[in-house]
Amino acid sequence: MKRIVTIVAVGLLLAAVSLQAQETQLVSQENVSTNRIQKQHNYTQFQKTQMKASEASILAAMNSQSVGLQQTAMQTLRDLEQLDPDYPFGSLIAPLGEKLLSEQTDPTVRVLAALALDELHSNAGDAIIRAVAEKSQNPDVQNLCRALLVRSDLK
Repeated sequence: MKRIVTIVAVGLLLAAVSLQAQETQLVSQENVSTNRIQKQHNYTQFQKTQMKASEASILAAMNSQSVGLQQTAMQTLRDLEQLDPDYPFGSLIAPLGEKLLSEQTDPTVRVLAALALDELHSNAGDAIIRAVAEKSQNPDVQNLCRALLVRSDLK
């Protein structure tokens, strides 16, 4: 089951990237943007409709007992956030927070959870990051959260 969820999540991401590449090739040269960020965030209708399904797959993988699957889920979320920075991923904020707040969670999963929460740009995520920056027992995770808050506090 864990393997299936990983394969589905990775498959959705690869399908989305492949379709985006195909669409980009079909665009005439006069309509092609030279702005890299604009190109990066120009995703297809297929990708838009698959975001809810991707969110559900990521949530299932995050709740897995497999550390590798959790890590893959967090990184996939970060990749999808780059594809669609306006998509809220609201159902993932609490599970990300649980992973980040738990001292028993794998340190790499906690780091990826902190990065993903920061990229969601939510007040709830920032509050969780702030709590970890103040009281985490893992100095690496604590320092990362402090660094993320510097950027958040500057906005």
